[in-house]
Amino acid sequence: MNLVRASLRYPQVTIALTIMLVACGAYALLRMPRREDPKIHVRTGVVAAFYPGASAAEIENQVTQKVERRLFKIEGVRRGKTYSTSMNGSMFINVEVEDNVEDTEKFWSKLRLDMAELKATELPDGVMGPVVDYDFGDTVAVLIAIHGDRYNYRELTDYSERIEAAIRRLRAVSKVKRIDEQKEQIEVVGSLDRLSQYSVTPEQITKALDGRNMIHYAGAVPTEHGKPPIQSTGAFQTEEQIRRVMVDVTRAGQPVYVADLADVQRMYKDPTQYARSRGERAILLSVEMQEGHNIVDFGKDLHAALDGLRPLLPPDLKLDFAADQPKVVAQRVHDFIREFGTAIASVILVTVLLLPFRVALVSAVAIPVTIAATFGLLNAFGIELHQVSIAALIVVLGMVVDDAIVIADNYIELLDHGVDRETAAWRSASELAIPVLTATLTIICSFLPFLMLSGTTGEFIRALPLTVAIALSTSFIVAMLLTPMLCHFFIHKGLHSAENAVAKQRRSPLELMQVGYNKVIVVAMRCKPVALAAGVAAVIAGALVLKQIPQRFFPFAERDQFVVDVWLPEGWKIESTDAAVRRIETVLQHEKHVVNYTSFIGSSAPRFYYNVNPQLPDKNYAQLLVATTSAEDTPKLVEALRPKLAQAAPEARVFLRELQQGPVQEGAIEVRLTGDDDRVLQYWGNQVSTLLQQTPGSLDVHNDWREAAYRLKVNVREEVANRLGFTNANIGQELAGGFEGAPVTTYWEGDRDVAVALRLAPALRRNFQNVSDMYVISPVTGARVPLDSIATVSAVWDPGRIVRRNGVRTLTVRSWSEGLLPSQVFERVKAKTDVLPLPAGYRVWYGGEYENQNDTFPEMVKALLVSCIAIFLILMFQFRSVVDPLVIMAAIPLGLLGASVGFVITGNPFGFTGFLGIVSLGGVVVRNAIILVDYIRERMKEGIEIEAAAVEAGERRLRPIFLTTMAAAVGVTPMILSGSSMWSPLGSAIAFGLVGSMFFTLIVIPVLYVVIHKRDSRPGPIPAAALVILACGAALHAQPRTLTLEEAVSLATQHNSTVK
Repeated sequence: MNLVRASLRYPQVTIALTIMLVACGAYALLRMPRREDPKIHVRTGVVAAFYPGASAAEIENQVTQKVERRLFKIEGVRRGKTYSTSMNGSMFINVEVEDNVEDTEKFWSKLRLDMAELKATELPDGVMGPVVDYDFGDTVAVLIAIHGDRYNYRELTDYSERIEAAIRRLRAVSKVKRIDEQKEQIEVVGSLDRLSQYSVTPEQITKALDGRNMIHYAGAVPTEHGKPPIQSTGAFQTEEQIRRVMVDVTRAGQPVYVADLADVQRMYKDPTQYARSRGERAILLSVEMQEGHNIVDFGKDLHAALDGLRPLLPPDLKLDFAADQPKVVAQRVHDFIREFGTAIASVILVTVLLLPFRVALVSAVAIPVTIAATFGLLNAFGIELHQVSIAALIVVLGMVVDDAIVIADNYIELLDHGVDRETAAWRSASELAIPVLTATLTIICSFLPFLMLSGTTGEFIRALPLTVAIALSTSFIVAMLLTPMLCHFFIHKGLHSAENAVAKQRRSPLELMQVGYNKVIVVAMRCKPVALAAGVAAVIAGALVLKQIPQRFFPFAERDQFVVDVWLPEGWKIESTDAAVRRIETVLQHEKHVVNYTSFIGSSAPRFYYNVNPQLPDKNYAQLLVATTSAEDTPKLVEALRPKLAQAAPEARVFLRELQQGPVQEGAIEVRLTGDDDRVLQYWGNQVSTLLQQTPGSLDVHNDWREAAYRLKVNVREEVANRLGFTNANIGQELAGGFEGAPVTTYWEGDRDVAVALRLAPALRRNFQNVSDMYVISPVTGARVPLDSIATVSAVWDPGRIVRRNGVRTLTVRSWSEGLLPSQVFERVKAKTDVLPLPAGYRVWYGGEYENQNDTFPEMVKALLVSCIAIFLILMFQFRSVVDPLVIMAAIPLGLLGASVGFVITGNPFGFTGFLGIVSLGGVVVRNAIILVDYIRERMKEGIEIEAAAVEAGERRLRPIFLTTMAAAVGVTPMILSGSSMWSPLGSAIAFGLVGSMFFTLIVIPVLYVVIHKRDSRPGPIPAAALVILACGAALHAQPRTLTLEEAVSLATQHNSTVK
């Protein structure tokens, strides 16, 4: 049975199904999961190893290179993105997994086994690790700072445990972690004088404390009714018990207690990292949400749980949200829905203005029905509501009404030709089912190939082609089954009926356009070479204009947050970092546009945004997460604060950065130098840094090897030391125990463990001289021996960090941009660095935005080619011809000039979403050409001469082409007007490209069709050339690739047999 006729015969069923679809869509919209950005799966992990006492160079040679060799044997490692950092005493390797590795759990398990085997067979004794950590989790949903200067860390920990327990009871919670809580320890602080007085060694104190602090099994006593266990006292219950532990006995028989030898003090461990919120000490809770939940509802439940707990907490205990994704998502979705509603109203308004009211009403009904059904299907397919899926809905909004407009227009035309309403209703859809389906499929094919994009970019954009495909498929079904029925019920007359002719005395704007076009198409048919030359000129002009537009791969995110990174010189202590941060906090405190700020000293914030990677912890590093009054205030505030914060902490490198869209970047401009000698790399790295600093627009120039760091080297005179019973190992242990604290045992308070450590008094571990002045106790005689009598102490300067990328030493000079786009700064820098006279064995290459573009744009070009091939095959199957699809596809590059002009008018740079807009134009432009060519073929079958048929096609199809084009262009107008740095380029490319292509398509395609098919002869040189240029015009705006001499020679020898 014909489904169109069935929908007309059983209208009650059609209406009932429509109401059900709308109801399901409304329910889905209310309940479907929401998030700010698409979920990006983290495909990176870290391999960490620690070798206390080793320099960065020793770590590199003895640990890093061995780990790298084993790592790169594992299949699935993305070598170009994998890099290691060797520092004094530690090593970290950032491992990235290839996108084609599906089972990442298996990969990480294999890596863990290999690292365990490596430790047992190849690494030096004393190396801790390597350990593999890949559980970086999802983006934090909420980051709560619990703070108040009246409370110490123990009290803050108690309160944070209560809050954590309340949060964990929420069903949607995935993980809750406490961040930067400070642990207490009991220090047994001794002096060598007191130890020598009683002839006691530190080892004796350690053995006495550890032996006393134990719970021993004492058996059980059999009784008449059972066998109760015997429990002996053992573990420490109080600090006083530690003081009363007997260590030795004097010659006079007097016991020697710990209290006689050392002071027992309870204090916090020397911090390696901690946090503050609004300048007050804080503990943070990071909360992650399970997949499949609505994050806005999750935020409401979380706030309700905290409100319920609030009466049980002190009134002056503050809870600040350092990151609040539910709030951001609610606002973002609200803004997008507002734009979406504006777009719906705009499309309906345009339809009403350009069509008679009833015709417009019938066409416009397709919009809410299609969108509602699309929401239901998105929810069914597990596609969440976020910025990409909503942007896709806005893009497709003007397109979903196209099919309904074409069907309604055909229905009116049939009525004008005297066909009765019922017949016109089913014929309006049946006659155009194949061309409308073909046009719909071509648009889908212009978007779907973006599913081929890999990596972070592919995951980020994946929802867009899927949403477009679902919405357009739904719109086709609505146009085929619902629109004919609505036409039959609500439209009773054609546009050119006698009644309408009498009632309508004045011509509408569309009719005036029709009159003008009728004259132009006739002239174009008379001057075919001129018409074709105009089309070719438009394509070339579009390509030339596009090449002049500044490029930016991904823009800044519009967030009411920014980040401040603070780097002090390598090797500086955490107290110095803290002092710099406090001065920065003072500046922020007096800024009226700053809502709150959270400081992470010695570390960075957890992953609170999808493309912000946490930094490696370091005592000379801090990060501040600053919340502003609004997203609009953030850029201006960042610019105003840069000089203020730099002045507040002149000893540090202070960098303020807005959050960015797209893949993770450590710097927008990256120049990488590879080679073996660290001194040569440092020299050329300094040269590149100078070039960058001298380049206008560059900002925060630095390199990842940082500054050289000093260390104290204790050179043991082994012969002297050995005679006194010392070894290098026990000298190192005594130094570490004295200055850092030697762990002795653990003291338990309920479920809380408190470490007990043996340490020198603070006065004996303040500076370098204390090391030389230190006494060590002979393990043989027990006598105090000055360290400088058995060793010399000297300061040594070493590289602070040694970075290797893909197994090769690589120094990367990074910078950001200010006042200019990164691409503009990079072009100027690259022109200088390409001609650096580097020594043999050294080379320069590039990362940052340039690398991300080179990773993604080739895939996008591949997606464009796949799209063109798919469109060609669809057209070939419909028209049973090779030439006609080529004529139709010649319309694709005709939108390039309009899109390029759109970038110029709106001031948007050309980047990822702009490229996406140009590529997606192809399917929409092809739809217009299909309508023209299909009509020409139909008229020719009826015996009309080809040129007359082409003219008539333009005249008769101007109205549906204009209406569908304007609907699609107006649909994305709110996206342009929003000023979104992310989506405005996409909207401007589509809107201006569609309008520009429409005029050229209506002229060039009919003329080209006539030239190609005239007298059934083969095309001559002029039309053939025009066809080739138009069909291949999209390639004209491909970005040039600059090659080094070595790369050019390599390509030549690979592909040119003569050169070989």
